[in-house]
Amino acid sequence: MKKYNVLVTGVGAIIGYGIINSLRKSNLNLNIIGTDIFDDAYGRNLVDKFYVNVLASSPNYIEHINSIISKEKIDLILPGIEQDLYALYPFKDKINAKIVLNNEICINISKDKLLTYNYFKSNSNINLIPTLFNCSFEECVEKLGLPFILKPRSSYASKGIQKISTKREFEFYTESNLENVIFQKIISTIESEYTIAVFGDGNGSFFDSIILKRKLSKEGATNKATVVENEQIQNYIIEIVQFLKPIGPTNIQIRIENNIPFLLEINPRISSACSIRSFFGYNDPEMCVKHYLLGEKINKKQLKKGSAIRFIDDFITYDE
Repeated sequence: MKKYNVLVTGVGAIIGYGIINSLRKSNLNLNIIGTDIFDDAYGRNLVDKFYVNVLASSPNYIEHINSIISKEKIDLILPGIEQDLYALYPFKDKINAKIVLNNEICINISKDKLLTYNYFKSNSNINLIPTLFNCSFEECVEKLGLPFILKPRSSYASKGIQKISTKREFEFYTESNLENVIFQKIISTIESEYTIAVFGDGNGSFFDSIILKRKLSKEGATNKATVVENEQIQNYIIEIVQFLKPIGPTNIQIRIENNIPFLLEINPRISSACSIRSFFGYNDPEMCVKHYLLGEKINKKQLKKGSAIRFIDDFITYDE
């Protein structure tokens, strides 16, 4: 049996080492090579070989990635952080290996929450959270109620989100920054938040999916999760997938209010709940290897039911 060489980027992040752990759970015959900008990244201890990477914004990023591909004869790249995803996509034709990439629409709109909202609003009837841009405090109060949410247009893992209750807070967070943020109505609570993974077929459907009811850590990653079945959510996700036609791993985050789903955001990649999902039978890194590299059909699996809790642990190395 041939052994394939896969490259996982960002292995110091929870997504990166989640991808590695999920690949190790599979029956695939793989050499796993990892990269990270930090020499002491935790994921270096999980891979077969590790390389210190340059920043995704570096002008020699693509050259550096291609040098690793050449040295290790990489067959497939799995981006572990979105910075790498966005850096690889424009130069995909210059990368000397296959890459796990979504379609152009999903990748482009995911960079900007305002772009996501406007694209859905202009081209679909999908239910969205009321959103405003470049407006006054008074207009936000009138249309969104008080308090309301301020979000950076470009951010991830819930970074930079603020609850605005007063005009003073509004002015503080928008000073010289008004065009870089959006304002949204508060929909329900974090107790009604769900993260849904689908593996899109590129034609408006998906091979498999899983719904997790989640709670977030302070870092913005899923901290606690429970596998659920919900026909209303599933139908909402079907509607989104028919509209966007994603390819491969896609993460959709929603909230529920009065039994109505509202879209929070779309991530065109494997998400931070990756390792949790694999315990319940939904292993999207394994699917990535089968779909992008081996060209195998992805068959829907019977999911296990249960809940997951993440906790802090220690990994120790001793000086020789």
